[in-house]
Amino acid sequence: MAVTLGGIALPDDIVWLDELAGPQVAQARARTLGGGQVIEETALLSGRPITLGGGVWAARSTVLALRTLAADAGETHTLDLRGDTYTVAFVRPNPIEATPVIRYADPAADDPHELTVRLIEV
Repeated sequence: MAVTLGGIALPDDIVWLDELAGPQVAQARARTLGGGQVIEETALLSGRPITLGGGVWAARSTVLALRTLAADAGETHTLDLRGDTYTVAFVRPNPIEATPVIRYADPAADDPHELTVRLIEV
């Protein structure tokens, strides 16, 4: 199934690296004056990390399009990930990591880069 971020097609074999990581419930603990423990818990509604990568390759043109999308400060975007839709924001300061598979002095638009995209669900 297709994977898109803000309308930009990502590699179909991209992996959600931290899908099962991170807490689902927030907890706050405090002591009462009498020494008792007060525990408050609530389900987290947002803030789940979504790191996409896994050694996948994307064309340089895709990387440049993602960098342009990430340059919009304060914006949220739609991530369509294999049939599921998430509203996400880029994680700063390094939302996109792209390393050329082969380094060229004059890179072409279709030169492959190993891609990692760091997002957070909002």
